[in-house]
Amino acid sequence: MKKLFLIITAALGASCGMVKAQSVTYYHDASKQAQVTVMEIGAGALTPELYYTVTHNSYKKGAAGTNKNMYRLAANAASIPQVEMADSIQSYLEARAKEEALNIADRELDVAWMTEGSKIESRLLTFKNNINGLIGKTNNQEITSWQELGGMYDFAIKTTKKAYMPNSERQKQYLAIYEEITKMNDALLLRVRFLVTKNKTDRLLATMNRASHRVSENATAASNRWRDAALKGSGKQ
Repeated sequence: MKKLFLIITAALGASCGMVKAQSVTYYHDASKQAQVTVMEIGAGALTPELYYTVTHNSYKKGAAGTNKNMYRLAANAASIPQVEMADSIQSYLEARAKEEALNIADRELDVAWMTEGSKIESRLLTFKNNINGLIGKTNNQEITSWQELGGMYDFAIKTTKKAYMPNSERQKQYLAIYEEITKMNDALLLRVRFLVTKNKTDRLLATMNRASHRVSENATAASNRWRDAALKGSGKQ
């Protein structure tokens, strides 16, 4: 029982010591608090009054009028246009970000090729097949030139697909490529027809030349026969 009493006494003593230690950590100074209040908001009075009157009289007279609230109000008034400007910049950037997000989506998804791709590929395939019509009708250099033109169209299509541009502009490029392929395909067909016609004409002329040679030969033979007949007739007489 005596041991328990000693423990309780020691605990109470420690508790009282802690309360006393906490109580002495704060010293309220009314004059300092008054000075801080006057400096911050201009309210209250500087104490002790005699001290400030004797040693800081000019400060005492103007302290309430030069408090920090005035500076706070001035800073707040000056920041209002900045806040408005910041809000306008933020709204502009947000609108620009939305627009750019739409632009990126428009550029990444090639909708133009979905609508124009099939007819371009079909026309390009026709063009390449028509190049085969030149084989045997012209020299290899000309055929190679037409084939390189087809390769150029392939490269133009691939470049347009990879280009960072909106679908409206991409569609214009695809249509321009299609028109160019169509124009050159018509030129190729004219060239093939010309070569076919030329070859037919050349064969016809060669046939006519051979026929004209036979006429000359036949005429010479007939002349010889007529002369022989004339000689024989004159011998009989």
